Amino acid sequence: MTAKRKKAARRGGRSPSDSENATAFPALAKSVLTALPITAALGLLLLFLATALLLLTKDPDRYHTVAALAVLYITAFCGGAIATRIHHRRAFLLCGLFEGVLLVLLLALIALFLPDAWGHGDTGARALGLRAAVILASLVGACISTRQKKQKRRHRR
Repeated sequence: MTAKRKKAARRGGRSPSDSENATAFPALAKSVLTALPITAALGLLLLFLATALLLLTKDPDRYHTVAALAVLYITAFCGGAIATRIHHRRAFLLCGLFEGVLLVLLLALIALFLPDAWGHGDTGARALGLRAAVILASLVGACISTRQKKQKRRHRR
């Protein structure tokens, strides 16, 4: 018996069977696709709040790019966290990666119908960097959401 199997036997847990490994990707896809509308709704809420905040300033047009990017990255961060939580804190890297890629694809789809959606003079490298940062923010959100509180150990007397 290998050391890995001995350790699993001592823990009392069970190792995933082949049938569970076969259903891992569909479960991951279901979790990410469930998190996507929740993330979009959260992003719209944050966008409305940022718009209301900008309208309270003297010059709302001055900070609209900064506010939009902040809302975008906060939304991606929360999206990665939500997808990981829906997937029961398992496979956080895949959850964050798929959520980020789906957000970028959703934004690209929306950009097809809106003039100058990702534009405003962005060069190719800058636009690519902004999109990569969405995926990175989603990955960071997924990583942060996997942390669990440490269980307090009770000392026996």
